Amino acid sequence: MNDVSVRDTRNFALIGHAGDGKTSLGEAILHLAGATPVLGAVDDGSSNLDWLPEERKRHSSISSSVFGFDSNGLHFTLVDTPGDSNFQADGQIALAALDSAVLVVNAVDGVKVGTERMFRCAQSLEIPCLTFVSGIDRERADFAGAVESLRKMEANPVVLTLPMVSQDGREGVVDLVTLKAVTAEGESEVPAELAEEVADARNRLVESVAECDDSLLEKYLEEGELGQDDVIQGLVAGVRNRQILPVLCGSSLSRVGVDRVLRAIAELLPSPSDRTGRKPAEGDGEIEADPAGTFSALVFKTVIDRYAGSLSVFRVVSGTLAPDSAILDATTGSRERVGKLLLLQGGEHKDVSRAGPGDVVAAAKFKHVHTGDALTAEKGGVALPPIPIPQGVISYAIQAKSKGDEDKVYASLGRLVEEDPTLQLGREASTGEFLLTGMGELHVRVTVQKLQRVFGVDVELRTPKVPYRETITRRAENVEGKLKKQTGGKGMFGVCYLTVEPKARGEGIEFVDDIKGGAIPRSLIPAVEKGVQESCIAGPLAGYPVVDIRVHCIDGKHHPVDSNEMAFKLAGAFGFKAAVEQAGPTLLEPIMDVDISAPSDFVGDVMGDISSRRGRVQSSEARGSTQVIQAQVPMVEMLEYASTLTSMTGGQGEFHMSFSHYEEMPSHMREKVVTEAQAAKAN
Repeated sequence: MNDVSVRDTRNFALIGHAGDGKTSLGEAILHLAGATPVLGAVDDGSSNLDWLPEERKRHSSISSSVFGFDSNGLHFTLVDTPGDSNFQADGQIALAALDSAVLVVNAVDGVKVGTERMFRCAQSLEIPCLTFVSGIDRERADFAGAVESLRKMEANPVVLTLPMVSQDGREGVVDLVTLKAVTAEGESEVPAELAEEVADARNRLVESVAECDDSLLEKYLEEGELGQDDVIQGLVAGVRNRQILPVLCGSSLSRVGVDRVLRAIAELLPSPSDRTGRKPAEGDGEIEADPAGTFSALVFKTVIDRYAGSLSVFRVVSGTLAPDSAILDATTGSRERVGKLLLLQGGEHKDVSRAGPGDVVAAAKFKHVHTGDALTAEKGGVALPPIPIPQGVISYAIQAKSKGDEDKVYASLGRLVEEDPTLQLGREASTGEFLLTGMGELHVRVTVQKLQRVFGVDVELRTPKVPYRETITRRAENVEGKLKKQTGGKGMFGVCYLTVEPKARGEGIEFVDDIKGGAIPRSLIPAVEKGVQESCIAGPLAGYPVVDIRVHCIDGKHHPVDSNEMAFKLAGAFGFKAAVEQAGPTLLEPIMDVDISAPSDFVGDVMGDISSRRGRVQSSEARGSTQVIQAQVPMVEMLEYASTLTSMTGGQGEFHMSFSHYEEMPSHMREKVVTEAQAAKAN
């Protein structure tokens, strides 16, 4: 990493849908810039960016890959992000730390669901973008159609390069800024047969950029034309204000048009000092990209190595960091020491002497730093807001294949959760299962593969049990709970009378002491309550926790010798069970809020399927070419929805869900669950 100024630094993400050529474009940029001696390829496993074994096996990115390099006096950091919805959250986290993005669109298919999702993410983060339409040399390539799909996405596409096939068969692009034809052999004049098309496209470009700058608009209205420098000035203003989306095209495999992309990144996308709007977590003002300022940074990735430990990847926002420095994790409050600073280049890294604003580097073996955390100077630091972490949408029950591996499995999974914060590992108390939650079925299964490769442990996945709950539907009064036991010596005696009534959803269990006149001694009433609370752990219907009940202890009997805490605890448990059985017990099922995104062509199928799952559609909203459906669906109906949605939409749909509330189950469903629970208990 050369000693360059902040203005000569660029960091950018390659974003878009899976399979549209992000990694191939990244490889072409690296090779063109001289950062890699050989052009890496995804299909043959020689990619410098897809370096994980799981990526090379699948020929697809599953994790953001960072590559820092120098070219023409500038320092670049390229972050290649995954496009698959199972892994795209990793790219969204990285995008929050960077300054700009290149949106990659396939020339054959145009904008897809993942394209729009990542573009919306960049918009919400106020990140300037440009677009590269890849694969213009492919059969059925339709550049005009791809541009139109960007327009339908409610972007404002402005074409900078046009695809070109000259009469002698040479493939290339026409640069509308320089008005030159560009092929693998170099620049030349625009072919005469394309002159009219190029002139029209150039006029549209000039009109668009003139609207981005008042002085240029005035000049254009007066003179009717803008020079090359004027066009670049307007493009810079339009891109950095996010008024326009420049569109370039080419072929990553033949590298046609890639030099124009690298030039556009350097000229149009902002340096760290050009970006504004980064505010501290507390207080007013903005954090400036000043090398002499107070150090601050954002951690956007963690890499776990079985032997070397954790590697925290962070983007410096302000100040300058040197090796062997003390810093503060402003998110957790922990103090850390930076050892070596590392410049990442795919799966390789090298030592660097310092890192300033805009630089992306890594440090090893922080003790308490996690992805999303904000770092700052140990003294007098200014903390940035942490990066929000998307929550997983699908859970699987997980257990070790071998009983002896259980501790190792959960410790190893903890390491992978540290690396990928969109994974969650937890235990469902009501079912006793350990649940691994991820962004999709493939996300979870790839994690299991990585668990076996990195840590050498095997696990089993299965559909998780649904955490049902039990409650009552009516009031039951004056129900006796009694324990009377005489063994020849001191006996056990306790009697309580309980009244139960339902409460509103989510209000929990309430115990009310209504004892009058000392029917039960004050010292023994807590024992009755304890018996009630412990009985709530497993209800009488199917053994699920009991919720949303008010229990009144209204009367009782005691014996001066044989009554004690255990007797009244058991009496409370017996009385509660009997009262619930008389109060119309029922099962509650969890209802999920579900957001489904899919191309508009599939809306009818998606809504029909949701209805068949006992779901209720709440709303449907068009966002460009994508329809977003919001619904409420019982959890049991969503356990295997991921594969159904993939099949229904040809892989173009995605969904997110979160817990909403509990509702009473239909009687036929309740009877089925109770029967299964009783059969399982009998076995």
